[in-house]
Amino acid sequence: MDLQRILEETLNKIAGANYVSCVGMDGIALSQAIKETPFDPAILDAEIANLVGYSLKACESIDGGEFEEIFFSTDKYLILARKINKDAFLIVALSEIKNLGLARIQAKKATEELKKVLE
Repeated sequence: MDLQRILEETLNKIAGANYVSCVGMDGIALSQAIKETPFDPAILDAEIANLVGYSLKACESIDGGEFEEIFFSTDKYLILARKINKDAFLIVALSEIKNLGLARIQAKKATEELKKVLE
């Protein structure tokens, strides 16, 4: 399976999701699946890469172990970022939060599949 197919399947499996991206630590997308986004996906990818970078430093500073995921919500979106490997992470943007637990499970499954493809 390839990156694009994994992202498209993930996008379709997560109710309320409208954007899924596999992003390098430099903030540049390796592949994306988009339903509709009023925001610029490239800007989201770059900004979340900054947050992931800060999260990695925070984990190291507090001897917190390996970084796994972060998420935050606004009045319009919930953004979830999950580590794939040392070079990439997954972003899921949801405009409707139907089931956060299910979204996290699907994101975890996707990262495992993406990890195999990126090896």
